[in-house]
Amino acid sequence: MPKSKPVTQSTIEDQLTGLITTRTSLQARQAALAADVEKAVTVRRKLLIEDGDSAAVAEAERACREIEGTAYGISDALAEIERRISETEARIEAARVDAERERVVGGLEQNASDIEVATANLAKALAAVAKAHSMLAITISGAAAGQFDPAYGTASPVDIANALVLQGLVHALPGLEVHAEINPWSLYSMRQPVEGTDPAATAAAFGQRLREVADQIRRQEIGQDLPVHHDALPDFSPANDEVLIFVISPFQYIGADRVQTMVTSPSTHLPVPVAERAIELGVASDHQSREWKAAHQDAGLHASVRGSVGWEDCVDIEFDLAAWRRAETERQRGAWLTDQRQAA
Repeated sequence: MPKSKPVTQSTIEDQLTGLITTRTSLQARQAALAADVEKAVTVRRKLLIEDGDSAAVAEAERACREIEGTAYGISDALAEIERRISETEARIEAARVDAERERVVGGLEQNASDIEVATANLAKALAAVAKAHSMLAITISGAAAGQFDPAYGTASPVDIANALVLQGLVHALPGLEVHAEINPWSLYSMRQPVEGTDPAATAAAFGQRLREVADQIRRQEIGQDLPVHHDALPDFSPANDEVLIFVISPFQYIGADRVQTMVTSPSTHLPVPVAERAIELGVASDHQSREWKAAHQDAGLHASVRGSVGWEDCVDIEFDLAAWRRAETERQRGAWLTDQRQAA
């Protein structure tokens, strides 16, 4: 038995488009039929009032029943169509939420793996530093160590090696801020010797914690909006630059707030990627083109036609500004991380 094809997001959206088309067709039939219903009722009323012959009255009754039955059938079909549209829209929204949840989960899981790989490289580098530190300590002779700091006393070779390593780390990583407090971010921190830990083990524990959070999100035990710390990284969000365009045909797109947005004014400022998409599709221009002048020759140059335009009159340029901003943010973040790895 052949397997059924999975229902994809595009399939559900195609179903919604079909339902909306059917609704529009039925609404048109309903509007056209209303006049016929009124006409049949008027004929029957006249025959009943004027005491017409029984055959004519019976024919009028039959005509009314038939056309009223048709009208009822269309109304019933419209009610069912509306129910199916609502149900399909709910399925689309649920699929969008699921996809967003999976995007967050996948990001956490991928980041956990990236952290472990990067930390493994750090562990190798620290192992090399530890070896160099040991070699430095055994290289310094007692006689030489006695001359290291005559002002404060004789330093041991290990003390000297420790000082050089710490000073070298601060010189290479000025933001490291080496000090002797455990958990310096805590109000209850105490100044005491810093205990070392295996960075690979720390990264493994951190990665496991990230995977546990991802699993909780997938099982919907917690939401996907997690606290995010941005201070350590640049802001990768794309600029909100806007540009003036001249609208040739009304169009619609999904805005940064994930709301369907209608553009009907003859000229307006829009985010650059939206404007570029509209110009690419020919529904707008970056200047007062011949097509724009022809489209607005009967209207004032700055007139708004928003009140006379419906969603069905607007070309869907199929552009999701919110999704574009997310993708552009990830692209810029990835490019930055690549540059940092290459510089290292």
